[in-house]
Amino acid sequence: MQNISKCKCVDADLLSPSEHYGHFVFTSLEQSEGSTIGNMLRRVLLSNLYGLKITGVRLPDVTHNEFNLLDGVREDFLEVMLNLKEIIFKDDNKVGQSYHGLLKIQGPAVVTAGAIKFSKGIKVLNPNNYLLTISDNSFVEIHLKLEHGKAYVLAKDQKLEGSTYFLPIDSNFAPVVKVNSYVKTLPQHIENTNVELHLEIFTNGSLLPHQALIQAKNMIGYMLSTINKIEFPCLGELVSEKQILENKIDIDDQEKKNLTKDRETSNRGKEENISPAKNLIATVNKKEEVTESVTTPEEMLLKRVNDMEDGSLEYLNLSNRIIKALKNANINFTWELLDYDSSGPPYLKDIKGLGPKSIAEIEKNLRIFYEPPF
Repeated sequence: MQNISKCKCVDADLLSPSEHYGHFVFTSLEQSEGSTIGNMLRRVLLSNLYGLKITGVRLPDVTHNEFNLLDGVREDFLEVMLNLKEIIFKDDNKVGQSYHGLLKIQGPAVVTAGAIKFSKGIKVLNPNNYLLTISDNSFVEIHLKLEHGKAYVLAKDQKLEGSTYFLPIDSNFAPVVKVNSYVKTLPQHIENTNVELHLEIFTNGSLLPHQALIQAKNMIGYMLSTINKIEFPCLGELVSEKQILENKIDIDDQEKKNLTKDRETSNRGKEENISPAKNLIATVNKKEEVTESVTTPEEMLLKRVNDMEDGSLEYLNLSNRIIKALKNANINFTWELLDYDSSGPPYLKDIKGLGPKSIAEIEKNLRIFYEPPF
């Protein structure tokens, strides 16, 4: 009987404004399922969920150099960029587009993330995150570019499409900070074949733990759904090797049979001078052996089908011109040729280089699949 697995949240906590915790338990799992599902969910949670981060920074009238000094600012530009990377955003627009932000302030002042103005629908979850300090009356203006992404993207890999004069920075888009998973065996009196999977998820607040889990589950289904075609171009070689081994065994068995028959024939020759009656019996036995050695139509069909399982077009005994035309149409194996039918698309007549006679020859040689050679 198939077990019905369930997932339930057993604990949830707000550790800080930028750290949310959720503890989830998957019940009624088999021994091998717990670790498999746990590893899969953990990798997807850490690497495949989307988040919103700053990807580019621009200073008006300043050459792009991360080691520039800002007038009146205690920190250099590199330190400011490192502080900008720590800002956590939440996008309430749910459209997945890019946004812009603007920091425009005059000192003296201690500047935090809450001083930046963003597009409508963008919320800063850690507005007290420190950015820089202006020690005099200097004016500071910084333009920011925000984009959606996943995992960790280096500055050299940022594309920043449609934004010129922006200096790219490293971005950690992952909304999940940490994931712990472990498998717990149930007590024997409950069900000794089942286990529980415990999953602890820590997020930065832009995504709640239960939202991250749901997205990870849907992401796994989406990644598998994109694999809509599985091809086996190496199947012919595998079958061919298998046939070689089988044929070798058959040859060895046949050699043993032939050796046995030679010995029996030699013994019968010696016995011919003993009794005419025995000679008559030997003649009858020889006729029976000849009758038994005749290959039946079913055996002939089986041999020909085994040859076709190799997948090579050469087993169809087609002319070189026809085989060349088929390969030019990307038909390299017999099972690919069987997809073409005269009653419906795709049609053999649509293949360049094949005329009515060639099509008739192909259909005739393919007939060994369903007509016995009587």
